Amino acid sequence: MSKDNEELRKLIAENPDLPLVFMVMNDELLDGNCSTVFESCSCDVETVYFYETSEYSGCTEKCTDDYIEIQEYYEDKFCDNEEYKDLSDADYEEAIKKYIEENVRHYKAIVVSIDY
Repeated sequence: MSKDNEELRKLIAENPDLPLVFMVMNDELLDGNCSTVFESCSCDVETVYFYETSEYSGCTEKCTDDYIEIQEYYEDKFCDNEEYKDLSDADYEEAIKKYIEENVRHYKAIVVSIDY
């Protein structure tokens, strides 16, 4: 049994109520005519965040387990918003963190990350 498999089994046994989420980063996977075998991965318990996007990719919702990515996304999105214009940098950062916590769909999951 591979080390990746052992770690995943351990995480599932320790966190039986958490969903299992697969994060696969590869543009080639968009082609429905191919199959790929992934032989290695990493896994951990993470918080997964979902956010809307209007990027060209055709995806209207993206997800990430990288909190910095989600924070930077919303800091950029709201930087010109009147509600935040008079805040210091530290207060703006806290306001964005609060916004994420209260408004962005997120949950803990066992995340299997596969880089191709």
